Amino acid sequence: MKRYWKMAMLLAAGAAALTAGSMQAQAQDAGSEPVILTGGVTFLTDYRLRGASLSDNKPVIQGVVSAKIPVAGAFSIYGGIWGSSLDKDAGGGAMETDFFGGVQADVGDVNIRARYLRLVFHDIDDLDFDQYEFGINAPVGPVTGGAGVIHDEYNGGGHSTYVYGSARYAVPKTGLALRGLLGYEDGTNWDDKVNWQLGAFYTYKAVTFGIDYVDTNRYSANSRGGNRAKGAALFSIGAVF
Repeated sequence: MKRYWKMAMLLAAGAAALTAGSMQAQAQDAGSEPVILTGGVTFLTDYRLRGASLSDNKPVIQGVVSAKIPVAGAFSIYGGIWGSSLDKDAGGGAMETDFFGGVQADVGDVNIRARYLRLVFHDIDDLDFDQYEFGINAPVGPVTGGAGVIHDEYNGGGHSTYVYGSARYAVPKTGLALRGLLGYEDGTNWDDKVNWQLGAFYTYKAVTFGIDYVDTNRYSANSRGGNRAKGAALFSIGAVF
């Protein structure tokens, strides 16, 4: 299974790379930015991955820097670094750093993407793993819908597969939006886990304030004996640049 996921990602990346060399000049002649840089920083009251806390149900700060290069028409390649503080009591070390890259196509209002991530957990041996994602976002009436599949391959063997669907509705002329997500994970670390999320966020200029309720159908102990995957209201504030 791992071989096929890697082959699919390599084929996608290879196709983008072959196209990039011949089409970059055309993109620049058409007035496109050769490299589009973005970044941001966010403070959250808990770091939930698919509904389960990776920060021992404690606050974290996260940041990301990414670059996108248009290569041909609707196609782009992109990559970047994402990082989050953690809590050592959660078992994942003091910090997580993700290195990612992929290819995407924007056809009208539809976005299709394939992405590879290498998740690195500092201060912990043999916890790093590879992740492969295919996803799509598209408008469905006034709502933007999304769906995707993520496959994890763990060091030393083992794997998990996660499928999800999402929806977002932007309230016109307000800066306010509603969002929801439903996901299912099965594999080495979780067995038939379902997670869901419902929330809202408000964006003013470069700053976004968010509140979400997150829950799962599974129990997993945190360092204090509580459930790190239980339902909870989460708050966030972030800025982009």
